[in-house]
Amino acid sequence: MKLNLTRKQWGIVVLLIIIVPILYNKTAGFIGGMIQKQAMKMPKEVEVDNPHIEEVNVSAESTGRVEAQYSVDVIARVSGFLLKKHFKEGDFVKKGQMLFQIDPREFQIEVNNARATVNQYAALLKNAQQELNRANALIKEDLISRSDVDQSLATRNQNKALYDAARQQLELAKVNLSYTSIKSPIDGRIGKVNITEGNYVTPTSGSLVNIASISPVFVTFSLKSDDFVKLLKASDRFKDIIVRVQFNDGSWYPYNGKINFVDNKIDKDSGSVTMRASFENPKSWLMPGDYMKVELVAPKKVQFVTVPQACTKGDAMSGYYVWTVKDNKAVKTNIKVSDDINNNWVVDSGLELSDTVVVSGTQNIAAEGQKLKIITKKDDKQAGKADETDI
Repeated sequence: MKLNLTRKQWGIVVLLIIIVPILYNKTAGFIGGMIQKQAMKMPKEVEVDNPHIEEVNVSAESTGRVEAQYSVDVIARVSGFLLKKHFKEGDFVKKGQMLFQIDPREFQIEVNNARATVNQYAALLKNAQQELNRANALIKEDLISRSDVDQSLATRNQNKALYDAARQQLELAKVNLSYTSIKSPIDGRIGKVNITEGNYVTPTSGSLVNIASISPVFVTFSLKSDDFVKLLKASDRFKDIIVRVQFNDGSWYPYNGKINFVDNKIDKDSGSVTMRASFENPKSWLMPGDYMKVELVAPKKVQFVTVPQACTKGDAMSGYYVWTVKDNKAVKTNIKVSDDINNNWVVDSGLELSDTVVVSGTQNIAAEGQKLKIITKKDDKQAGKADETDI
């Protein structure tokens, strides 16, 4: 159907097409704003509670590495052919147990020669002493001169020095002979042999095998300076702190450790201090080189002001805040937190124990100043019996 409209009529139609949507949008916006303002005036239901005091043992966590108390590389102290080993790799060995035998024949010959030299100088010394005794007797009868006595004394002393030097050479030869029998210097588990029998070894050949002590063992770890100070404040002595370690499967080692070393400075690069704890290891469950989670617990309980993490907003970068109730309205309250305890933030500043904190229903709060309908949170024994109050 064709419309026959004048130019003026067409102008009115176009104008209506433009104006009507604008009027509609403004009207809808006005109505929406009125509805929103009306909704803001209506109390929103929230659950509130006061900040709590929690009394807990201060703790901190780190990652540590298991180390043997003693780790010894066994080396040859004399040169020779390695004849035999007297152990099985991976076995537990005792201090003084025979490990390797170096060919001892050359060293036994040196002992024999040194002993012969000692006997030779012992005979010369004995003869020189007898000559000196005779000279002392004859000079009393004025049968020899004083120079003859002095000569006998010098000969005796010279042979005495030669005899003492020969004895030292004999002792050195015996020591070198004993080094051909290489024995374990500690109790511990022996590792893989690095140089096998038949090789010629010297003191510069390096480690023949390594032995690591099993019990006790050390766990060395680094603790952030903040955690270090926190634990120090909650403990009379660091050695009283309980140290626990956890395996990769989540299970805890059944024995607690004791701190036996605290470094004397904080590392300038990492901002942490190196510490070490000692653990009994009767079943060899803690293996040197293994990495484990470390937990430290102070013996004294400390009181902290806390609020539930679920009721806080923000993050560590921008800061945290909670909604509190003051003068019957919602108030945004900035807080400073430092730690978490059982899903609660430890509040260092920003809240008093008398403050009323919104712990549930924060999604119902749109802005500061909003009127709230309060449900006071009760403890677990009074759950389901909350009092409702209009604020």
